[in-house]
Amino acid sequence: MNQRNRTSLQYAKERVSWTLVQLEKVAEAFEAKGNLWPLIFFLPSYLILTTLTAQHKLLWDDEFFTLYLSRPNTIRGILEGLKTGADQHPPLFYYLTHQITSLFGLSHLTIRLLPLVGYGLLCICLFYLLRARTSVLWAFFGMLMPLCSGAIYYASEARGYGSMLGFCSLALLAWQRVTSSRKRRVPWLCTLFFASALAVSSHYYAVLFIFALALGEFARTIQLRRIDLLVCLTFCGAALPPLAFFSIIHSANSYSAHFWAVPVWGSLLDFYPAMLGPLANILILGAIPFLIAALRSKSNEETGGRSVTCHFSTYEVVAWGCIIAIPFFAMLMAKTVTHGYTDRYALAGIIGAIVALCHFGFAVAPRPRSFPLLLSCAALLYFTVHGIRTIRIQALGVTKLSDEMHMLDAHAGSPLALSDITVFHRVSFYSPRKLIQNVAFVANPESSVRYLQQDTVDRGLLDLRPWFPLQIVPSQTFLAEHRDFLVYSYIGDWSWLTYDLIPPLYDTKMLDRFDADILLFAHRTSDTPNVSANDAETPSQTRELFREIDPNGPSLCKQWMPHDSFCDHIEEQRKRALLRPLPSQKTTP
Repeated sequence: MNQRNRTSLQYAKERVSWTLVQLEKVAEAFEAKGNLWPLIFFLPSYLILTTLTAQHKLLWDDEFFTLYLSRPNTIRGILEGLKTGADQHPPLFYYLTHQITSLFGLSHLTIRLLPLVGYGLLCICLFYLLRARTSVLWAFFGMLMPLCSGAIYYASEARGYGSMLGFCSLALLAWQRVTSSRKRRVPWLCTLFFASALAVSSHYYAVLFIFALALGEFARTIQLRRIDLLVCLTFCGAALPPLAFFSIIHSANSYSAHFWAVPVWGSLLDFYPAMLGPLANILILGAIPFLIAALRSKSNEETGGRSVTCHFSTYEVVAWGCIIAIPFFAMLMAKTVTHGYTDRYALAGIIGAIVALCHFGFAVAPRPRSFPLLLSCAALLYFTVHGIRTIRIQALGVTKLSDEMHMLDAHAGSPLALSDITVFHRVSFYSPRKLIQNVAFVANPESSVRYLQQDTVDRGLLDLRPWFPLQIVPSQTFLAEHRDFLVYSYIGDWSWLTYDLIPPLYDTKMLDRFDADILLFAHRTSDTPNVSANDAETPSQTRELFREIDPNGPSLCKQWMPHDSFCDHIEEQRKRALLRPLPSQKTTP
């Protein structure tokens, strides 16, 4: 019996060994095919799944800022909206979005086209960054890593983060090419200049990425014992957007006193696990000793057929390490200057992490060809499954929205304060205009600070009424005009209204419930509304875009995106919802 077990075990080992040998041959064949085949695998997979996601995903809060602020036909019109300080994206991002939607027509896809292309540029630049220092297969895996990270969400979000990542990675690639070769420097120097400027024009926090590159260049200066003046001048491109739009940045600082994203040092521990997965901290900590050892090694040392340092220089290691440290730099700047931090502000840090991890894997992983091939196959499979799952989840979001519009239709004749900001944004855009004439967002920055410790939403919506086609009403005005009204909201971090509607000034009764949201009937028992805030109008708020739109027309989605089939799909779902009971009534005996 023991002899039989030993024979079976030996046979299994031989089969595994034979399989690994065959896999290594397959991987070697892929390596020999050159640099084109990775793009042939990547581009169709990325473009198909990301495009489908962008076409079938409902817009959400921040994306509506992009939609509404990019609609003015001139850069001056965009600047007027941004001077309120209610949004902190650079003007050029909105202007480029406006030009794209003007050229290709406004739709759910075109409003997201800039980040979609930018994120694809990130992946392609990572491939060429890694190809110069590792192998084709490790570069291929590095190109696929962003598709499996938490950052993939920003490839189909109509904000500046996707394009920021693309231009940052292009700047790193240009800097690598400029510093590693004396030939063809001028095209790469121009690329570095414009990529730096466009990265900061996508999001101001990209300046931290250029700062990390500048630290790498400073290490290069020490190593060469001379200043490469042309390279140093190219970094000035990153200074152009902040200097050109300094007044707008200064206006945005007025929101920092009660900003929604309070910087907390402990949140840095969650950055890389959120972006790269739960094992990210361990992997990056494991790569650090390798990078330190690389600083002491010579680029021509060979071990087991692989270069110990993968042919990179000390200043490159410094740049990668500083890019990895971008979350720390962002937190430091938030604590001392901006007073606002969230993970997406430091998103460019994943570029350094991916580059370091792939170099680390190339240097120390077993079977340097078959191992990255297996990782790449797993990454493609994960991205495909995750993309299909995301599209199906978005379909459920459309169903939920249609049920919420059904609820509004059932109470269209009553004044309704809708204080769930995401639902308010969506029903205002996707519902027929007649349906939302009595639906308002009741805003009060002082009450928001009192109950939620931030006033970003209320203050921003009040300031942006001339640009946003939404019915935003100061709480003092709404409560004075309506003694009896409905409230659709939830009790949580972004809604303060339910905390204010308490006895003895108000009597409330819950009429219905839809998942986490509740529908209340509120009756004001006193003659004077319980409002202590000063809701005086400012000159910029005298014009309300909501009043200028035909109240009997179709939804804004149909008006502004007439050729977008997704708008038709949402309208069909809304009409179907009218034929069935409300969600809360489905389980009623």
